[in-house]
Amino acid sequence: MAMKKTDLYKNLALTTAQRMKNAAKSPKPGAAEAVAKSKKELAKSNPLLASLMGKDKSK
Repeated sequence: MAMKKTDLYKNLALTTAQRMKNAAKSPKPGAAEAVAKSKKELAKSNPLLASLMGKDKSK
């Protein structure tokens, strides 16, 4: 059975929407440097990470 023209357009639209959704998730070049934190800043905000790094200051 042949697909109707409307079904073909619906499939094309869904495929395009899925590609746009996946493209939005990909990181932009240079964005990592703007958001990156140093290990010390991360350890200060996360006690579990600090204990894993051996810099537990809660004791």
